[in-house]
Amino acid sequence: MMTLRRRSFLAGAGALATAPAAVFGQAPRIFKFAVVGCGGRGSGAVQNIRAAAERLGHKAVLVAAADYFQEKAAAVCKANGCDEKFAFGGAGGYKKVLESDAEIVLLATPPIFRPLHLEACVKAGKHIFAEKPIATDAAGLRHFLKGVAEAKTKNLSILSGTLHRHSNRFLRQIGPVQNGAIGRILAGQVYRCQGGIWVRPRREKESNAAYLCNNWYHFWEMSGDQITEQAIHEIDLANWFIGRFPKTAMAIGARHRRPAGIGDIYDCMAIDYDYGDSVHVQAIGRHISGCSDRLGTLLVGSEGEVACGGKITRFDGKGVAYDEARIKDRHENGLIMEHCDFLCGLLDGKLINEGEQVAMSTATTIMGTFSAYSGRTVRLSDLLTNTESEFYNMNATFTAADFERTDDIPMPAEGAAPVPGKA
Repeated sequence: MMTLRRRSFLAGAGALATAPAAVFGQAPRIFKFAVVGCGGRGSGAVQNIRAAAERLGHKAVLVAAADYFQEKAAAVCKANGCDEKFAFGGAGGYKKVLESDAEIVLLATPPIFRPLHLEACVKAGKHIFAEKPIATDAAGLRHFLKGVAEAKTKNLSILSGTLHRHSNRFLRQIGPVQNGAIGRILAGQVYRCQGGIWVRPRREKESNAAYLCNNWYHFWEMSGDQITEQAIHEIDLANWFIGRFPKTAMAIGARHRRPAGIGDIYDCMAIDYDYGDSVHVQAIGRHISGCSDRLGTLLVGSEGEVACGGKITRFDGKGVAYDEARIKDRHENGLIMEHCDFLCGLLDGKLINEGEQVAMSTATTIMGTFSAYSGRTVRLSDLLTNTESEFYNMNATFTAADFERTDDIPMPAEGAAPVPGKA
């Protein structure tokens, strides 16, 4: 299993906390960037990096865009002053983007594509924003981590989409908690319970590949399911504040109210993560309308508790000094600040590489999902190193590269979800 020293693990979210103020006054620089994946998150990331560059006294210019659906790439180009001739469609459109003079590439396609696209970006010598999550199965995790290692050898920066590590309300807490404000962390709860999500039914004469790319969230092969695609934010907070990754996951889940005949994912899961040393975190995810909503991460220690992003409470009633110095001069919008920190690293040579961190938090979520699907305990090593494990090869029946074939993708069964155990 991959491990990180506690100090280096905690450093990633705040090492450049004061960097924006430090770079004001530099000669203006133009950052040329491209985006692969032009849906809501990709188009949002374009705006975020442009705002970040402007905040730093520089400029970020879009020079190319790609999406499976060319019209989406064209719309992003049009909205951001890029000639639409540099908008590329199809599964291989990212290759055209990598031929551009962009020094930065934003990756925001459905998660199944992240490992392949990261590998290609690294080979092309590009700095990378890799939106979370970064894989949907064990093979994808290992593929992504291989690319991360190669990026380090080529001195390339990788920013992940785990924006809480760059957000003020969490940065002001992490230092005090790390320094013992709540004592030794003993347990935690994670919640990602919300209403349902968008559905895009299959269009007439639509290929399997196009349908999967359009309605990607509803297939675990494409999105990783809810815990991986969305609850990764709250689970990543638990990993960050605890300072290590869980060893095992044991989970239950079900499919109650997903649209009939569409997709193959669950709509609720409950997971017990065992971090060792008797530390357990319970994670609950639900996507059902008409139920109680709750989002957040709460950790309980021997001397107090922390509502991550909220309040630190000591059991003895004493006050806690938050680390306000760490967030001085930082923007309140974490979506912008993560790109500020990313660009600051390119400016001063202190490059961010969050690839391993986001891969391991993605692995944490996949552990839980695979446990719910199978009814069995899943170890982190089962996904990464234990080649004898059934979960090491519990992978999708198609890969990102298959979308570039001339024939169509095999279609997963719809309207059903994995059933654990035996009758």
